[in-house]
Amino acid sequence: MQKLEEAKQRIIDLGRCKAAYTIAQASASACSQRYGVSLLSLSVGLDSQNKALVAELADITAQLDFSNQAQDEMLAWLERGNWLETTPTIRH
Repeated sequence: MQKLEEAKQRIIDLGRCKAAYTIAQASASACSQRYGVSLLSLSVGLDSQNKALVAELADITAQLDFSNQAQDEMLAWLERGNWLETTPTIRH
């Protein structure tokens, strides 16, 4: 999926700064109901370009190239890179 690839590249480009982790959390949240992201973190921690990306991730199922496999691959990439260590999770 293009938007997930865009998010991945943005995370890589930002490095290990707070904004990168916020985008990682938003990406995980777009891929699984198990993950969350703070709206306050989005509001204060992202510039307008990154907020626009997160808004598109929030409506991920409307993307023309929506794919559950791509979501699974993104989650695996985030986990391998230790991007989800501080991500809020929901326990069922």
